[in-house]
Amino acid sequence: MLLLHGFLGDHRDWPDALGQQFDCLALDLPGHGLSRTLSVSATPAFDEVVAQILATLDHHQINRFHLLGYSLGGRLALHLAHALAQHQPHRLLSLTLESTHPGLTDATQRQQRLASDAAWHQRMATEANADWLDAWYRQPVFADLSEPRRAEMVQARLDNDPAALAALYLGTSLGHQHNLRHLTLACPVQLISGARDSKFRQLAEQWLQPGWQHQVIEGAGHNVHRARPDAFLATLRPL
Repeated sequence: MLLLHGFLGDHRDWPDALGQQFDCLALDLPGHGLSRTLSVSATPAFDEVVAQILATLDHHQINRFHLLGYSLGGRLALHLAHALAQHQPHRLLSLTLESTHPGLTDATQRQQRLASDAAWHQRMATEANADWLDAWYRQPVFADLSEPRRAEMVQARLDNDPAALAALYLGTSLGHQHNLRHLTLACPVQLISGARDSKFRQLAEQWLQPGWQHQVIEGAGHNVHRARPDAFLATLRPL
């Protein structure tokens, strides 16, 4: 199973028990974790990152795999699935997307998101890591975090490279993302949402296609695998 973490995360974010259930390859995205010195050069950067992921899979001689992505990792997983569907559909055994946006539907929304993300990009480039990270984790999508948990997450993210993070953030802005709501895949697909994350729960409900599964996990917000790891793992066992 190929694991793609969210923005500011790394390979250590996934539940340890996941490795007992699957043979896992947990990648670190550019600017994160063990890839903190790796930066993207293109904007948009989706195709560049997908090419890096495919090269890594080929290096490890992984031909067929399950794919799991969270948040930004889910959006990258969508683009990877789209690329595979066109040329190598047999490689993808299943797709699981946790708290993932399928893409904006019109040009006005995309321009508004690009403007918002450009402002965050500027903060990442000019402010101390601790300052913009604290502001980042005070966004509504992270409203379920307690103050101690928020401080813990800020502390854990201080070592990432801000320039590489900023490049990936802007390069993979939702404003640059393809609208993949109507992507058709031959493999099983499931969406996972936290019951407390009303925005992404509703997005998943609207996006759900015939034959897909949508798992809503009680007691969880945006980051389901951290808040409810046992319930999260239970959704993967049928795979």
